[in-house]
Amino acid sequence: ALCYALFGTHMAGYHLFNLAIHLLASLTLFGIVRRMLLSERLRSRFGNHAAVLAWITAAIWAVHPIQTQGVTYIVQRCESFVGLFYLLTLYSVIRAIQSRRAAWSIVAVLCCGLGMATKEVMATAPVVVLIYDRTFGAGSFVSALRRRWGLYAGLAATWIILIALMWLLPHQSEKIGFSAGVSVPYFMMNECIVIVHYIRLSLWPAKLCIDYSWPIVKDWSQLALPMLIVITLLGITAWGFIRNRSWSFLGVWFFGILAPTSSFVPFKNLIFEHRMYLSLAALILLFVIISYFCFQYIEKRLWDSGKISAGTTSEKFIRYIPVVLITAILTPLTLRTLYRNACYHDPILIWKEALEVSPDNPRAYINLGYSFHRDGKLDEATKCYRRSLRLKPDDAVPWSNLASILTDQGKFDEAMKDYEQALRLESDMTAPMFGIAWLLATNPDPNKRDASRAVKLAEHAMKLTKSPRAMQLDRLAAAYAANGNFEQAQEVAEKALAMASKKHFNELAGKISERLELYKQAIPYRESIQPQKTAISVPRDLKE
Repeated sequence: ALCYALFGTHMAGYHLFNLAIHLLASLTLFGIVRRMLLSERLRSRFGNHAAVLAWITAAIWAVHPIQTQGVTYIVQRCESFVGLFYLLTLYSVIRAIQSRRAAWSIVAVLCCGLGMATKEVMATAPVVVLIYDRTFGAGSFVSALRRRWGLYAGLAATWIILIALMWLLPHQSEKIGFSAGVSVPYFMMNECIVIVHYIRLSLWPAKLCIDYSWPIVKDWSQLALPMLIVITLLGITAWGFIRNRSWSFLGVWFFGILAPTSSFVPFKNLIFEHRMYLSLAALILLFVIISYFCFQYIEKRLWDSGKISAGTTSEKFIRYIPVVLITAILTPLTLRTLYRNACYHDPILIWKEALEVSPDNPRAYINLGYSFHRDGKLDEATKCYRRSLRLKPDDAVPWSNLASILTDQGKFDEAMKDYEQALRLESDMTAPMFGIAWLLATNPDPNKRDASRAVKLAEHAMKLTKSPRAMQLDRLAAAYAANGNFEQAQEVAEKALAMASKKHFNELAGKISERLELYKQAIPYRESIQPQKTAISVPRDLKE
């Protein structure tokens, strides 16, 4: 709402806002890692290099290509936004532990509450920060709760916000939970494959994909190895957690943040890259720490062997090696992220790339067809829609969009069949309702017209439409005119014309204006063999 008030429909403002969220999250991550490495438990190992290691971690995390979906894809700002609140909660708790000032506890509870109101991923935050306190602060859960009982009571109370919102504002019930069509055991086993894929992308982000449409795997030969890997990692994390090893917190961070989307609550979509937004930080920090220890070991061996001595060229050379390595890591990651952003700028390119990764993805074919359709490439769009239907014949969207192409080509009978098929598959879908109403009102063959049904369909579709568009109003006006209701036709057509003109849809506005003149003369509009461009169904979005 704030972005719309500031920028209207200019997308640059929305992207800048998303980028600002991500940069703030990166700075917060820097603060968390730095203070964690400066904690009493880790200061002796990392104190001299805490700031540098924190900067490297935050920099890699900020430019990593896998973050593109959570930042560049505008509706996924809920992921980066909840990530920011999650990090601010942890940072505030760290400050509360180190300074013992009540103000930081209040900030932590406030940020946690905002996160709970943003996305369900925040549910694990109170537990994760308590584990951090036990690991790097108090030393035990009992001590942490006794020292800061008010803080943790406040953090736990924020769960009420999440529960209330989930109860009062139920959403996406067909995609999430036990009605998602995915059994719990198979979902958990398949998420092992997904988690291994996430780890692989974190280390080598070569083939990123906006929409995987990941199929459920039931073949044990494909499940066994990923399950073994994930169970082993969980086992190592559990072993370190029980013994209160500091490194185990990275496993808690990784699995704890992924838990809401990759554990026992089934999702219709098994994988989305934006789910790794926060968990990625744990893997990067682990990589940075391991690299740091390796470099220290090699440097010590060189010093001990006498190959490096004070004041020599070799000493200066060894100091520049980390800079070269960091540059060698950050540069390709940044270039890959820039390329990924270029893909998001070109709908056809990004959906072609999605099909390279997931060639049997019906939703990707629909979206690619939609992109071709908008560009007027009807033959390419038709091929994509038909390929989608071969993969998933019960999806109403490609049927409806094929019908609109056939209408554009003057194949009205075929278009009517496809519209009717779309409506049979999805009875409350408005695009085929408006499409059928248009054909029944404007068909050049009088035997194929039914003005009464056209009005009923168009009016019903309008009731189901929250924010009518100019083209939809144009359809309703044509139905009224076909039924002889020319005053209503004029009134609706004038609204459609005003809306199209305001949004600078000049071609559509010109055609609506022509039809309006007919209605003023009590003449209904009739289609010709070269009709105007018809409405197409917007593809299913990927927002969670």
